Amino acid sequence: MYEVRPAQAASQVTVGVLLFPGFEMLDAYGPMEMWGSLKHAPARFWGGEEKRVGVRLVTIAATRGEVPSNQGPKTVADYGYADAPKLDYLLVPGGIGAVPLVRDAATLDWLRAQARTAKVVMSVCNGASLLAAAGILDGRPATTNKMAFASSTAPGPKVHWVKQARWVDDGTVVSSSGVSAGMDMTLAVIARLYGQPLSEWLAQITEYDAHRDPAWDPFAVKAGLVR
Repeated sequence: MYEVRPAQAASQVTVGVLLFPGFEMLDAYGPMEMWGSLKHAPARFWGGEEKRVGVRLVTIAATRGEVPSNQGPKTVADYGYADAPKLDYLLVPGGIGAVPLVRDAATLDWLRAQARTAKVVMSVCNGASLLAAAGILDGRPATTNKMAFASSTAPGPKVHWVKQARWVDDGTVVSSSGVSAGMDMTLAVIARLYGQPLSEWLAQITEYDAHRDPAWDPFAVKAGLVR
């Protein structure tokens, strides 16, 4: 069930996670746990050794170095905007620190550049606010944190905000609701890209009771967004 010393994969993708002061830890680390654990999946869950993909997981901030989370502990950003590698997939977490960044030109410019080349851009919680402020969500369906829905959607007047959704998959852009929803979104994206057996393996190996229905969203009701 778990390969401690996995074989070298024939191909590799790079998953980048944006960090900023005040990022929400689970927004970033929940999805990172899933992406980072893929290397331990036995070949049969990939559908054969030849289908195995190596995942390079990197962290990126405005400048490389320590970045404090909203909860306090710091994470070291491997790269800054200027020297970040080419990304196949980008994850944008949310957190209190995302609020001032909707007006940060350097961050928004970097996000626009990444969205032009990345295969999939993902957001968790009010990380969608950053994508919206950058214009990446214009004309697209998207969702975000339900407990702070009004403020989180304010930067995106041209976005088709979905009030009740655990996550919204619009192909090259996938957004999720608050905090823990990022793990459900990540498992859904991995299932789409690499197969349901691999997603099921990740949920089992992390002992995570994943929600598989993107419309499951009791928090939208609790927040008064829908009845």
